[in-house]
Order: sequence, then C-alpha cells, then structure tokens
Amino acid sequence: MLEESIFINEDSLKDFMKKNYGIQVIQIKKITRGSANIYSLNNDKYILKEYQSKYDESSIRKEVTILNHLNDKKMPVPKLIKNKKNELYTKHKNRIVLVEEFIKGEVRGNNTGNLPELIDSAQVLGKIVLALEDLQIDLPISNVKEWFSKEKIEKSILKYEELIKTVPLNEYSTKIKEDLQSKIQMLATFKKEIPVDDLDKLTIKNTHGDYNVQQFIYKANKIKSVIDFAAATKMPIAWELIRSYSYIDKKAKNAEFDLKNFRIYIQEFCRYIPLNNYDIKYMPYLYLMQILHSDYGYKQYIRDTSKTELLEFGFFRTKLCKYLFENAESIIKSIN
Repeated sequence: MLEESIFINEDSLKDFMKKNYGIQVIQIKKITRGSANIYSLNNDKYILKEYQSKYDESSIRKEVTILNHLNDKKMPVPKLIKNKKNELYTKHKNRIVLVEEFIKGEVRGNNTGNLPELIDSAQVLGKIVLALEDLQIDLPISNVKEWFSKEKIEKSILKYEELIKTVPLNEYSTKIKEDLQSKIQMLATFKKEIPVDDLDKLTIKNTHGDYNVQQFIYKANKIKSVIDFAAATKMPIAWELIRSYSYIDKKAKNAEFDLKNFRIYIQEFCRYIPLNNYDIKYMPYLYLMQILHSDYGYKQYIRDTSKTELLEFGFFRTKLCKYLFENAESIIKSIN
C-alpha cells in the first residue's frame, strides 16, 4: 500500500515544482502505477515520482546513476530533469522526488505479447545488460545460493505451515490450503535433492532486477522505454531471462511455457550476452526456487480478503511452480 503523499494538495506540488525546478505547473493528474506516488504534469509533459520513505537516498542515487548511464548509451529509458541545483533528484520532507520527461505510449498487462514482441523484449534486455557491463558503481549482489539452502527451505516450510492455520473460511479456503501444501511438498523435495554444485559457474551480470512487460512503455508495438530500475542488481542473468519470458508470452498465460517461443526468446538475448551450459542447466531451477519461497498474494489476501486480484496472482505463480517442478528437464532440453 502506498504511503500518503507529502503533497497535501495541488498547490503544494505546484509550489515545489516552481521552487525546485523553475517549472510552472498548470495541470496535475495522479497515476496509479508502481511503488511510488506518481503524477503527470502539464498534460503529460513531465512525470513526478515521489518515492516511499523506505527508499533511502543511496538507493535512489543508484537508480539515477543507472538511468544516466543508459541514456548516455542511447538505451530506451526515462530521461531525468535536473533541478535548479543541477541535481537529478530532490530531497523534500524526507522523501526523494524525481522528475522525468513524460513518455507517451501504451502500458500492457502480463502475458499479452506475441512473437515479435517477445523478440523485442529479449533484444532490449540483451542491450541493457550489455550496456550495464561498464557501469561505474557496484550494484547489490543477489545471493541465489541462499534460495537452495536447507535453512532457507526449512524457514519457508514453517512459514507456509503457519500461514495455513490462518486461512479464512470462504470459497477460496480449499484452494489456498492445497497450494500452500504443494509448495511445502516441492520445497521438501529440494531439501533432500539440492542441485547446487555448480552455482558459482553461472553468468553473473548487472541487470534491471524486475524486467517484465509491466515495466515497458510501448509505441507501435515496440518497446519505447523500460522504466523503474529501483531493483537493479548483480545476479545470474538466467533468472531475469526466464522470469521475463514467463510474464510476456501470451501463450504462457496459463503458467505453461511455449517451448518454441521460449527457445527463440533465449536465442535473441544471446545475440548480445552469451550463456554457458550452467546457465541453461540451472535456469528453471533458479526461477522455481525463487517463487517457491514467496508467499506473495496469499499473505496479502489472508490479511485482507478484498485483495482477490493478488490472490489470483498467487494462484498463477503456484501453478507456475508446479509446471517448472514437473518440466524443468524438458525446458532445459528445449534450449540446449
């Protein structure tokens, strides 16, 4: 849930923009999207992003540095507007504010992409990862080994066992309990058979960290911009690849891969960044373990039963877990 905005009314936002950016705002429209309070200004000329208080200055500075770096390399990312102090972000009332040029285009939902759009997505990801190779700051490192650790697995099993006890009695009760029990069983299997001998040999790259179709702005069925680099990290690129495919292909909307399309997706990315045999070997297992540990959707619904949309997303990801668990070797063979 987004925090209340520091801009208590339109006049306070207008005063902020005039004082800090020298921009006279005549029109404001709230945009409901993402993890920030977002406003369109002056009939879609600018975007103002007010980050939640959990984002400190160092994390925003990271995103600003990445956007600058990628803009210098002509990548399709937002262009930031400098304030009067020649800075690319402004601290105001203990929040960080960015102002960007508005990007006109279309925003789409999950699993809406056709084959040309899959190819476009894979190529743009490849170009961005390639462009980030000489980034002059160190990004946080994602410790994927932890996903496979017995301690992490045991903790998640206990979490689900406790969550099952709190499931409300309604039309979703049986389905929720079955799903959480399925996650427990899959995790228990990995506790006995953990395929992590060669994780150190995975290709580690700077990457977006949350690259998916909902982060794209389209124009004429092509990606015009990739937004929101707040989660940028250094991690096995195989995870970003398989995850982004699962969210864009319209043929994967039922949580099952079209293996022909998936192979093409990987091949197009590899035009820019090569994968090794270990990336392919562990690709489905990386994704499986990450979402096996996540109770997202279920926990939110159990706390507030009006959040049925989040629950449906939880159902989707558990179905995807089952598919990956049962078909990992077929997925690996399809791209070998």
